[in-house]
Amino acid sequence: MAAEFMKKLPFTRFAMEMRSGKIIEIDDGFVKMLGYTEEDMKNGLVFKDIVPDIDYESIISELRETFIDQRYACYEHFFKTKTGEKIRVVVFIRIENKLLEGHRVLRVSVGNVSSLN
Repeated sequence: MAAEFMKKLPFTRFAMEMRSGKIIEIDDGFVKMLGYTEEDMKNGLVFKDIVPDIDYESIISELRETFIDQRYACYEHFFKTKTGEKIRVVVFIRIENKLLEGHRVLRVSVGNVSSLN
């Protein structure tokens, strides 16, 4: 029963540059869940735009420490949609070994858990 429930949770994946937080790749789930589009991404959408209530530098420092011992991290956040609605999400972040134009790339998987009690 839990597995069926998990399959029904809204889900998305995106990629971002670790240092700047610039979002560099999104999927259809990102558009559906958050309302931001490819055009928004091309215009400079950054992680801070969707999680405005966090200190990005602190998160990056924490991730750097975490990634010394493991390749992933998990957080619970509130994301802000393009319309300003806040949704509760569980975020899984994985660091890639390769660099993109000198920047580490983070792969982010997000599940919207707003409807859970």
